[in-house]
Amino acid sequence: MKKIIVVTVAFFVLFTGCKEENFRVPYGPDNGRAPGKIEFLEYESIPGGAIVRYRSPDDEDLLYVKAVYTLTSGRSMEAKASIYDNQIEIVGYNDTEEKEIVFSTVDRYENEGEPVTVKIKPGVSALTTAFHTLSINEAFGGATISLQNEDRGNLIISVLTPDSIGQMEVIAENYTSLRNIRFAVRGYGPERRAFGVCLRDRWDNLTDTLYQELIPWEEHELDKANFREVVLETDIRLNAWGFSMAHIWNNEYGWGLNDMCHSEDFPAYPVWFTFDLGVTAQLSRYMYWQRLQEGSFYRHGNMKEWEVYGRADIPPANGTWEGWTLLRECESFKPSGLPPGEGSFT
Repeated sequence: MKKIIVVTVAFFVLFTGCKEENFRVPYGPDNGRAPGKIEFLEYESIPGGAIVRYRSPDDEDLLYVKAVYTLTSGRSMEAKASIYDNQIEIVGYNDTEEKEIVFSTVDRYENEGEPVTVKIKPGVSALTTAFHTLSINEAFGGATISLQNEDRGNLIISVLTPDSIGQMEVIAENYTSLRNIRFAVRGYGPERRAFGVCLRDRWDNLTDTLYQELIPWEEHELDKANFREVVLETDIRLNAWGFSMAHIWNNEYGWGLNDMCHSEDFPAYPVWFTFDLGVTAQLSRYMYWQRLQEGSFYRHGNMKEWEVYGRADIPPANGTWEGWTLLRECESFKPSGLPPGEGSFT
């Protein structure tokens, strides 16, 4: 007869009192000695600030060097550099008056060394440099704002115009770090009105407001019902894969509804197509919508460089270029400068 032996194993769980640890306090031994002072070497003025170079003290538990300073607005600023650096960038000023920056060293137990005061003169800020290039000019239905941002500062451009009771109100804000900035505000009739523009940066430095009185050029949207496809002998057709040229002016722009045109395969560039506006007009602008399929922005058949030609008569059916006038050379580019497929928005 087989014996069955049952072994019972008892598990005992020992509960101990736990207290919550604070990981925000310094760790490691505290020798009670503050680190030494930095040795100031030199500084280099940059737009709105300076790069300060120094020599760190020879302390084995040194953790970082910090700089404390106050902007003209009264805002307190702090910059830090690790033990592996020998410089700190000071930014946020909008004037070139002499400034005092206080440097100190901090060890691993947050002991702070004796402060060292360094005097610098900031360079001319990107905000000031850009404001000096600002211009406001007439545009179709509004005004065009142009400026150069040579230092690629992060600028906030506010545009103002009077409301219905004559009070100046902000009608547009453009956030950009582009070098060449140009945009328009529209929706106004051909009556004299004032436009104002001021600039702000991420430290809330603010320029004066530049005002300009002007008369917007009269503008009317063309009636797209008059548009029609024209196929000349040398044109490429845009009806492949079930799409159609007429879909580019039907006021529907969502993906999934065949609301775009699509070319046939072609061996080489350039290629061209033609359509009739149904009226003779002075063209002011047009809207080009990219293919809105996910992953297609700024690639996958979206145009990069193209030219727009026009004529006021019926074009020859053989597709010759004689009689056509170049109206505009165009280029599509990503404002962020990121490679295709990488986005700067969520």
